[in-house]
Amino acid sequence: VILLFVLAAVIIFVSYLATHFTGETGIKSDKGITFCQPENALPEQQKCYFTGHHHVHVDMRVCGETKLLPYETGDLAKLHTHVETNKVHFHGFLPVDPITKQITDESELKLSNLFSELKITIAPDGIYGFKNGDACPDGRIGSLKVFINDAEQKDFLNYILKDGDHIMIRF
Repeated sequence: VILLFVLAAVIIFVSYLATHFTGETGIKSDKGITFCQPENALPEQQKCYFTGHHHVHVDMRVCGETKLLPYETGDLAKLHTHVETNKVHFHGFLPVDPITKQITDESELKLSNLFSELKITIAPDGIYGFKNGDACPDGRIGSLKVFINDAEQKDFLNYILKDGDHIMIRF
């Protein structure tokens, strides 16, 4: 009986470690937290910030070639990548109004900032040196299209990324 109890405890402990430290299964980033400093000051005397752990998937194909995001690139306090293929992370701080507790500036989460952090050249009319109307190596004429969560976005560079977004880029 004691052996079964110890075995069950080990299995539970290993499962906990696997869930919380190896993958990101179970991490709920959509809620995040807001904190204010100094804690005991009046709201109008505080500086407040939101932090969460956002994940965004990016799928890029240029002239039929799959483009992978670079690994371990970008400032950790901004949009950046780790080792997962084409997965973007954000766990920085966004300013919050101390009274309403609403985020006051989400510009750090603009899609344009992602490309800037990853040093990928993109513009409203092109990517990786190709511009709308340019021919791909196979002779086909290219045109940049960006879809966010299956909806085409014309002003995609100003889009504010949200946890769970799926970005699809085609040229």
